[in-house]
Order: sequence, then structure tokens, then C-alpha cells
Amino acid sequence: MEEKTFGKKGLMITVVIILLLVVVFGYNVMRAGKKNVQGKQDIEVIPVKVVPAKTMEIDQILALTGNIRAQLQVEVSYKIPGKIIKDIFVETGDRIHIGEKIAVLEMGAIMAKLDQAKATLELAKANFKQAEANFEVLVKDKKRLENLYKEKAISRQKLDHMEAQVKTAVETKKLTRAQIKQAEAILRELTIAVQDHTLVAPISGYVSKRYVDKGAMSSPGMPVVRISKEDVLKIIVAVTEKDFLYIKKGMPVEVSVDALPDKVIQGSVNIVGPTINPATRTGEIEIHIDNTQRLLRAGMFASVTLYLGKREATVISRDAVLKIPGTGGYFVYVEKDGKAIQKNIKTGINQGELIEVSSGIEPGENTIVTGQNRVREGVPVSVE
Repeated sequence: MEEKTFGKKGLMITVVIILLLVVVFGYNVMRAGKKNVQGKQDIEVIPVKVVPAKTMEIDQILALTGNIRAQLQVEVSYKIPGKIIKDIFVETGDRIHIGEKIAVLEMGAIMAKLDQAKATLELAKANFKQAEANFEVLVKDKKRLENLYKEKAISRQKLDHMEAQVKTAVETKKLTRAQIKQAEAILRELTIAVQDHTLVAPISGYVSKRYVDKGAMSSPGMPVVRISKEDVLKIIVAVTEKDFLYIKKGMPVEVSVDALPDKVIQGSVNIVGPTINPATRTGEIEIHIDNTQRLLRAGMFASVTLYLGKREATVISRDAVLKIPGTGGYFVYVEKDGKAIQKNIKTGINQGELIEVSSGIEPGENTIVTGQNRVREGVPVSVE
């Protein structure tokens, strides 16, 4: 009897345990279901606006940078070495005209030589006049003696003596004339030397730099001043070989500088280099800018824009473009099948509110322009 009672109790306990396990399992299943439902309810669908990428004709713009330089710049130095600079008549920033005096060297010794040369020339000229006068007298005497000889009034010896004197007078004239030429050459040489002691401006412009002060020693390798002609300025820029073939002489150029942020200055391509540098794969062009109003200065950094015509390109709204942190690259989100897809892109020319995409986007793809800062790769989106 006791064994039967114990068996019934064990069966009941087993049934109860099974029931408890079933209840616990069911409870857990219900909780898991509620969590899944709650998780599904937490996924947010982000509203966005999209603008499709499209193909259009855009201005082909070449943006370059370079330093502004004076069109003509001259370093002016002395030819004569080892002389003290007595005076300098210009300062940095002065306007100077061609032929205007810049500086002079001490000229005591050279002026003494010049005075001596002038005196020597005067003496040579006086000797020539005296020789010429003697020659004329002797020529007259010779004619008179020739007449007397014909009349047999004098001997042949006396006539021969007179002819010898005339020949000597001729040689004396030649000698004094040569002395005059020699004195004139020495005087010219000293006059040039005196001129070389005075430094004058070879061009008109501005004194952009003065290198020395009064009392310094002259040297052919040491400039005294630098003169810059800035009525016309130039910018020399390097152009990549893929764009170089589009550049033509006379092509209009727009130039802007930081000092004049609201002003665009017009210029033109004046020189197109004939070759490409094989090391850099670039060619040089020279742009000239009129600067008669003196708005620009040599040394300024300039941004240069050239318009090379029109071409077809894929463009998107600039609002869609986001920057990849720490790389300098760019990406966009596109909407596809109700989800946001991230695409890295390469950008090109800015065209107003649009920007060229050279790779990463195809025409017709919907780029997200509003709400793109909230979405992530694969996030559900709804297009407004």
C-alpha cells in the first residue's frame, strides 16, 4: 500500500514540474516576442529630400594660382669696382624715370684726369694750327723759289732744301693731327668713365628696393637699387599637360587677390610655353594684367580662372556633398529601394549650386540633399 501511495505522489510531482517548465518556457517566448516587436517599433524611417544626378553642359573652368610679378624688373649696379658711393638720390618706393640720376661715386681722381685730357687736346689742336700755318708759309716760299729757279736766279740746291722743308711740314701736320685724335680718344674714354661714375635709371618705374647706403663701395656684382615697372604685371603659372593644349594666346583670364576680395581683375594669356616639363608634366603660361591704376603689387598671391569652353558632365547639388573626416575626400548618400546608400565620389568644377562629379555617381541616381546628416549606410528613408 505504501509503495502505491509513494508512486502516485511521485507521478504528481513530475507532472507539476513539467507544467512549471512549460509555463516558464511560454513566458520566455512571450517576452522574446515582445522584445522583437519593440525592436521593430524602434527602427526609425528618416524623411529625406532627393535630387537626381543629371548630365548637362558646363563651363570648362581651369583654376590656377601663382605669384604676381613685375613685368620688367632691373637690378642696377656699377660697372666700376672699388669706388666709394658719394651720394644716393632715391629711396625705396620712389617713382623714377629713365635717365634719372640714382647715385654718384667719388670722382676727384677721374676729374683730374679729365681736365688733363682736355688740356692735352687743346695743346694738340694748337700745335696742329701752328704746323698748318708753317706749311702754308713754306708752300708759298717754295712757289716763289720755283719761279726764281726758272729764271736761273737761284741754285737747284736752294730749291731742293725748300722742298725738303715742305715735306717736313706735311709730316708735322700729320703728326699733330694724330695727336689730336689720340687726345680726343683719351677724352672720350675719360668722359665715359665719368658717366660710369654716375648711375642712372635704365627704365622708368618704381624703386622696389635700395640695397646700399651712401659711403658703401661699388662692385659690379652688387646692385645699388632694383627698379620695377609695374604698369603691367605678370603671373607665370604651370598647367598640367591634359589642360595645356586648351590654352591659347590672347585667352581672357580673371584674376583675384585676397587684398581685393570683391574685385575681379581682367587679364589675358600673353605667352604660352612651347614645351612640357618632363619632370612635372606641366607647361608654363604667362598672364599679363593691366595695372595702371596701381591696385595690385608685385609679390601678391593670385587666384587665376581660365574659361576653356563648354563640355558635358554629370552634376549633383552641392547640398548633397559631405566630407570624409580626416581624408579630404567626399561622399554622398543616395536613396535606393527605400534605403540610404553611401557612395564615395570625386568632384570637379563648381557650377553655381551644382558641382561636377567625375566618378562615383551615375546620371539618374537620387542624391539625398535634406536629412543626409541624419542617415547612415542602410538606414530606411522615405522620400518627401
